[in-house]
Amino acid sequence: MGRKAVKPSLLPLAALLAFAAALWHLPAFLAPSSPSLTGRTRQLSRVALESGAVESKGTGLVWPSPEAEAKLRKDGDVILYPTHNWQPDQTAVTASNKKLDKAPVIIGVAADSGCGKSTFLRRILGALGTEVKPGHTAVGDMMTVICLDDYHINDRAGRKATGFTALDVKENDFQLMAAQIGALKAGKAINKPIYNHDTGFKDPPEFLEPNKVIVAEGLHPMMDANVRKSLDLGIYIDIVDEVKFDWKVKRDVTERGWTEAQVRADIEKRKPDFAAYVDPQKANADVILRYEPSDKGLPYLKVKLIQKKGGAFPPIALSKPLSLAGPVGATLKTYDDTWFGNAVSVVEMDGEIDMNNMESQVTEIEKALTGLGGKTDSELTTAMAKLKSSPGTQNGSGLFQTVIAFKVRQVYEKLTNLKVDR
Repeated sequence: MGRKAVKPSLLPLAALLAFAAALWHLPAFLAPSSPSLTGRTRQLSRVALESGAVESKGTGLVWPSPEAEAKLRKDGDVILYPTHNWQPDQTAVTASNKKLDKAPVIIGVAADSGCGKSTFLRRILGALGTEVKPGHTAVGDMMTVICLDDYHINDRAGRKATGFTALDVKENDFQLMAAQIGALKAGKAINKPIYNHDTGFKDPPEFLEPNKVIVAEGLHPMMDANVRKSLDLGIYIDIVDEVKFDWKVKRDVTERGWTEAQVRADIEKRKPDFAAYVDPQKANADVILRYEPSDKGLPYLKVKLIQKKGGAFPPIALSKPLSLAGPVGATLKTYDDTWFGNAVSVVEMDGEIDMNNMESQVTEIEKALTGLGGKTDSELTTAMAKLKSSPGTQNGSGLFQTVIAFKVRQVYEKLTNLKVDR
């Protein structure tokens, strides 16, 4: 609460339909695969938007400002910033109607935008043998996925007023995040804030109950010590700048009409805050999935699974180095290293699987991996074959995402003493 107050100004009010936002911003691992259906969804969104049937106005507040401070209240020791669009009867934590036999297993996934989280989450769902339903927060019978962007204190216009980026810790409500993640861990329900990526507003908080597995993904799941206390496993997705630029050019030039110079400028603009507030979380992660340019050069990748020794991530290793033939070819090896002052073991894959011989090559890898924790001798091969057309399946991204998915399941089974039926 120690920031200098911003001169108050009401934010623009636009006629925006809430269900249009929900339809338009489904996570990629939930979105319809049919282009025609996707187009129809967006068409419905535009029609609803233009109709003005329901307005999503946000709060019109900026924190800090005299207007916002006048509406500040608390739930116990937890500050309820009015910029979260709290409704009069809402509290941060409330009773849950859902009773679990075991405490939820909570997984933190730290990652920047455009890093393949959607495919990664789909692989976790596959390992757990479950699905989630569409919505701002994806919820299923077994797993809930919380986007930590919801804990931005200010909306998009508010951050323009404060001059802070969404990466800056000053724009993120870690006290509320810690209280609510901890409450879910304790089997309680919460009223979780909503940051609407389509409108840029903060929508009214949503009622959310605990679940068997909760994935908290976003920029800062491991930044705050009190949030980290509730995590059972910390995962960091690490993309070096050369790869990030290559990926963002392919996405933003094609989808947004940006120039390469604009993409590079956007990355450079974010660098200081990313280095200060996101990157340090690697020191607290149990496992890091790191993307580097291949020794063969981009667009090929060298992907590393960096496992903290003595951490919560059950480690894997290769029984021997591997070399796979193909148009690009791939090499795999394992070695020990030091990472942010921590002793780690690394499994590395450089290059690509021959997709014409995918199953035989993945089978070769699967046989050489120790500590995999598959339900069968061929589960890794089967899981990757099911997502053959998904991004990253040809390189270490798909391989190690699937391995991490198996380990999420392994951590769940260990902590709950329950077996996942596949």
